[in-house]
Amino acid sequence: MINRVSTASQYQNLTSNLMRKQGELNQTNGQLSSGKRVETAGDDPVSSVTIQNYRQQLTQIDQYNSAITLANNRLQTMETAIAGVEDNLGATKQKVLGMINGAMASNDRTAFKDELISLRDGLLELANSRDEAGNYVFAGNQSDTKPFMEATDGSMNYHGDNQSRYAQIDKSVNVKTSLPGDQLFTDIPNSYGDFRPVFSDKTATAGGLTDGSKLHLLSATTTDFSKAEDIEVSFIEVDVVADGKTTKEMQYNLTVGGKVVAENQAYDSEQGIVYKDPAVADSATLNLQFDGISSGDSITLEPAQTINIFDSIQSAIDNAERPTSSPAAEANLQRVIDDLDSGFVHMNQQRSEVGTIMQQVDRQLEQHLDFELTLNQAQSGLEDLDYSKAIMDMNQQMMALQASQQAFGQTKQLSLFNYI
Repeated sequence: MINRVSTASQYQNLTSNLMRKQGELNQTNGQLSSGKRVETAGDDPVSSVTIQNYRQQLTQIDQYNSAITLANNRLQTMETAIAGVEDNLGATKQKVLGMINGAMASNDRTAFKDELISLRDGLLELANSRDEAGNYVFAGNQSDTKPFMEATDGSMNYHGDNQSRYAQIDKSVNVKTSLPGDQLFTDIPNSYGDFRPVFSDKTATAGGLTDGSKLHLLSATTTDFSKAEDIEVSFIEVDVVADGKTTKEMQYNLTVGGKVVAENQAYDSEQGIVYKDPAVADSATLNLQFDGISSGDSITLEPAQTINIFDSIQSAIDNAERPTSSPAAEANLQRVIDDLDSGFVHMNQQRSEVGTIMQQVDRQLEQHLDFELTLNQAQSGLEDLDYSKAIMDMNQQMMALQASQQAFGQTKQLSLFNYI
């Protein structure tokens, strides 16, 4: 049997082959122009799926890196503000130390008071700092609310909340980008422990510090703050006769919650005052330590585990122009110094926390950059063109196309008339 091939069939086959080779060459030329081996899913379906996954991961990393940039900006703003607070507290302490100097004239004390007011106002500006977007840094989640405002009585009230804002810098990593203002400025640990001293000058009708007294509270703690009550301690020096010898002994009276619980007890400067209600098995234990005691001194201690640094500075302002002869004024200024020391340590700890967060953010950014580089290399290995191989392929395709074109040219000239 003889198979016949029509001229039309041959022409169609040659045309299809010619177009196929032309398409292969065009595709190679396109790859050389774009530098990509895989431009569509049809180029390499298996690699295309993997490349798409890489692209999604890279897009997600870009989003995390943008969040890191925003977080770093906010953290740097917060760190700068806290550093400014530290400088402010240091300058305030120097002024208060100068005010304790008894040789200062009244005009000098007035000038120091004015400077303290200026420093307090500067501290208020720092507490109301804003970030690059105009949000209040120390307002918690109430970023549109001015956190600190002065009340009519001169006290500083906090209007934010006690929450922190967060930024997601990785799939399961969230970092703080703000600290609540109460944590920084109104909840500073009390340097004395669980109680704060209240000083007043002794008068004919009321107890307090005697003239020339240097009484200073070193510490006042309780084992159960939930049961803490106001405490009053008074001291008196008496003559004690033993073995025919007379010696001076400092004794104290202790009142807790309005009830006298100890009278005429010898004060041990090493141990201080240690009291536990003997009638109650689980009663709290008080530990009180004093220094610079003078006979006739009395002091009141109020329960307080934290302090408001604005109130402390206001106390310095209130006592700035009191007579230098007032022992209570000097004791109050010394208390302000203790508060400022505690505030400085507290701010340093908060600044350290911010620094730790910034280090965490930087480490996360480095991880993203490393992973991004790995993904780009992997994607490039699948997607990018091998130029040397592509050029060799293109040369072969051009030769094949030329051969097909020549064959097509010769074939279409074939005719039966050539053989007649």
